[in-house]
This record gives sequence, structure tokens and C-alpha cells, in this order.
Amino acid sequence: MKKIVFVITLSFFLVGCSEISSSEPLTYNETSREVTTIEHLDSKMFTHHYMYDNMDRGNHDYFNKTLVVDPNYKEVSRGDVVLFEKDNGERSLSRIVALPEETIAIQKGQIYINNKKLDTFYGFAHRAGLDKKAYVELMENETNQKSVKEVFNYSMKNLTLSNEEYYLVSDDWFRGEMLVVRKDKIIGQVMGYKK
Repeated sequence: MKKIVFVITLSFFLVGCSEISSSEPLTYNETSREVTTIEHLDSKMFTHHYMYDNMDRGNHDYFNKTLVVDPNYKEVSRGDVVLFEKDNGERSLSRIVALPEETIAIQKGQIYINNKKLDTFYGFAHRAGLDKKAYVELMENETNQKSVKEVFNYSMKNLTLSNEEYYLVSDDWFRGEMLVVRKDKIIGQVMGYKK
């Protein structure tokens, strides 16, 4: 009888501990909000002039800029901005938020990785660099408010990536996209602006 009570008590303890660890956020502060300026290009780097505003965080980040791309991109990290090729052959930019074999979900505009809240500046919905509260207040009298609220309340069920897939999200959820991209479709890491 003592063994049964011990096993039941231990089971409750372990379940409680697993819930505590899954509720801890995944804090990721290694990625800078600032886009650096690159003066000298490595011989293998190339430039790409980008003309879409899906990465706008309030300063027209990346829009109408000549960017430096490093195709020798080996150490892929969460938060990296990458140039990739879409299925239609078009080139685009987005930020890596989930890595191979991770499970990503989105609940009311908040990204979760392996059931942990992604606690970083790109871990939740933005529009032109503003969070939901700030943007709704700014756009209080605008007609497209309903579609913007839908972006901030966007949810997606769990999606587990293969060992060759990444999940990319644009910094501006209203103007951008969210998609799975295979490793072989990533052209390179965007290092910054060309000076």
C-alpha cells in the first residue's frame, strides 16, 4: 500500500514539474533589433535590393534597401533574417522563428515553440513595429481595423517541422507571411545594409 501511495505521489509531482517547465518562456535575446551597416563584403557575399515592406518594424526596415547576403550560412539561429526562394521562384525575406524538429504553434498572436512562449521582440504579432494595444489605439477610427485585429488574434495549431525545415515569419504580420521553408531554399543570411 505504501508503494502505491508513493507512486501516485511521485506521479503528481512529475506532472506538476513538467507543467512548470512547459510554462517557462523560451527567452531569446541574442538577436538585435537593429540592422547593421556592412562596409566591406566578403568575396562570397552578394547584395540584393529588396522592395517589399513585410519586415517593417516602424522604420521601413529592409524596404527599398540594398542588403548584404552571406550565402555561406552554416550556423542557422532563431531570429536570423534570411533571403529564401519561394516555390514560385520569387526571392523574399523573413525571420527564422522555429528550427528543424521543433513544434510551433500560435495562439492569439503569440508564438510558442515546443509549448513554450517565445519571449523576444519577434515572438508576437506586430504591425509597423507596434503591438496590438498600440496599433488598435492608433487606428481607432480606421475602416480596416477588423482585418488588423484578425492578425493580432491569429492562431495556428501545432506544426512539427522535419529535420530539413524552418518556420519563417515576417516582422510585420499584416504585410508579411508565415511559412515552412526547406533548408535547401534558404539562399543566405541577411547580414545588414550595404554602406
